[in-house]
Order: sequence, then C-alpha cells, then structure tokens
Amino acid sequence: MTVALAGCTDRARDRVSSLVERAQSAFGSEDTKEPAPASATPDLLTQLISWDAIGMNLTYVQKRAGPAIRSEDHRHHYMVQGCQLVLRSDQQDKAIRSVQVALSPGCDVDVGGLLGMTQRQTLNALSFRAFEDAMGSGQYLADCLRDCGNAYIPNVYLVAQGSRALQFRQMMITAELATDPAMEAAGRWADAMVAKESEDWVVRDLGFNCQPQKHRDVAAQALRTVKPDFFSFGDELEFPKCPAAEVASNDEPKVGTSTVSTVSTGMVMVPQPAGRCDMDYDKRLRAAGLKANEVSIHGPEDEDFKGYGCAYRITPAPGNAVPPGSTVTYRSAWEAG
Repeated sequence: MTVALAGCTDRARDRVSSLVERAQSAFGSEDTKEPAPASATPDLLTQLISWDAIGMNLTYVQKRAGPAIRSEDHRHHYMVQGCQLVLRSDQQDKAIRSVQVALSPGCDVDVGGLLGMTQRQTLNALSFRAFEDAMGSGQYLADCLRDCGNAYIPNVYLVAQGSRALQFRQMMITAELATDPAMEAAGRWADAMVAKESEDWVVRDLGFNCQPQKHRDVAAQALRTVKPDFFSFGDELEFPKCPAAEVASNDEPKVGTSTVSTVSTGMVMVPQPAGRCDMDYDKRLRAAGLKANEVSIHGPEDEDFKGYGCAYRITPAPGNAVPPGSTVTYRSAWEAG
C-alpha cells in the first residue's frame, strides 16, 4: 500500500513539473526571462532639449522627425512630441547652431540640466526671476519699449552666457509684449529709465541695449514674475544689439585696417576679424581694450571651422557693445586630427 501511494505521488509530482516546464517555455518566467534591452538612443525630444543638440547633424533630425513643417533663412520649424521647436542651422544647413522651444501646456519638459541646476526645472514654471536665479547673471534687452507702433510685436529678452565648461554658449528667454503682465512690466522698466535718462534715450537711442548693466536692477525687478514665451540656447543667439554696434557690424572690414571703435556710451565694440581668416585676432582684441580667450581645437572638429589658425565662433559676436576689459572667447584649429 505504501509503495503504491509513493508511486502515485511521484507520478503526480512529475506531471506537475512537466506542466510547469511547458508553461515557462510558452510564457517565460521571472527567473529565466531576459530583460528587454534598453533603447540605445534617447528619444529625439530629450536629445534636442540638451547641449547635445548643438552641432547635431540636421539630416539626423530629418531622418527621425521627418521634414520640417517649414524652413526659411536657416530656421527649421518642427513639432516634436508636443513641443514647437525652431532649429537654426549653419549657412550650409548641415549642423544645428541653436534651438528655440516655445512654452506651451503640451510641452512641459525639464530644462534644469541646461541651466546647470541640480533640481528639476520644468519649462512651463520658468519665469524671468527663475532663469536669473539659475544663471546668476544676464542682460535685459528689448526690441522696443515705448511708441513701438503696430507693425510688429516687440520682445524683451534676458540673455546669459554659459560657463567655460559649456564653451561660453548662450541661453535666453524671450517674452512678447502682447499680454498685460509683460506690457505693464516693460512700462515700469521704461518709466524708471526715462526718469533717470530721457525719453530720447529710451525711445530713439535704445540706450538700454547699449548699457544693459546700467538699469539692470530695475529691469529685473519689473520682469521678475513675467513668464517667457520662448526659451533658446546655443551659439550666436539672435537678440537686439546696440544701434551703433549694428551699424559697425554691417560695414565690411578691410584686411589690414583697424575696426576698433568705441560707442559714445563708453562701451567697446567687439572688432570684426580682418577678412575671412584672421590669425592675429588676439592682437586686434587687445588693441580694442578687450581680453582674448583662445580655445585651441585639435583638428577641424567643427562644422563652422574656417581654416587652420583662423578665429571663428567668436563670443560675444563681433559688433556687440561690451564694457572695456571684457573677455572675448573664440576658437581656432591648429592641426589635422
């Protein structure tokens, strides 16, 4: 009897074991199933809202996101995972130079890493004060603050420069003067400057763009709670320049001649290189009363490389008005990689 019962038990155990093995073979088990391989490539939006986007091949974006919604003047408009992006490319439309992302309810991405923050900073929670707190500095600029007319909607900007580790690239927030909070804040900024300077200084001369540090505290206080409409980062962002600097930047410099000039406000304009390849650009900067910070590159690693020994990717860009003694950073390549 005992032997018979043992035999039945063994057969039952074998039967159960067989069923378990068949089930594991069909469905897998927690112990034996291999984990699904992690994606080797981050999603496209994560790549584009990061410093990895600067210098990225535009063809790579087109292959992953499809053709741009529209393109004009080296600006390529995309909608990626609910985010409206404008990618500005180089003159050959090969590499991305800057990225602009519009603030919208459907695009609440984290930009804390771009701003050098250790904590999360969602795009839709960004304000002028939050941006300045993260960067610790920046210049308040504007297209126009008074008597702007109806031909276009003017913007106000807060522009900051990244650290040496970020190759001194720029970050910027922009607010359109189209809502009551933004217009009221711009009005307070303008009123305070008119009281200290003059109506012409604000309206005609746009003196605040030539001396952005002069009334910086007033601008910061007025705009602290304003929400921007756009967040941008990259190389050579587009924002208002001092009118005198704009005139100088439109004049083609002659090789071998000095382009050093000083704005009447006491600011110094960053000189243009002498021709396409200026190997003595450091001397030109020192002659203007500025400091040269040359970043030597081993081999032509950049899409905008202009030739061995030539100054390129100059920051602040030539034509900008800066305080005397400011540091101007530029790149140069000296040998093939």
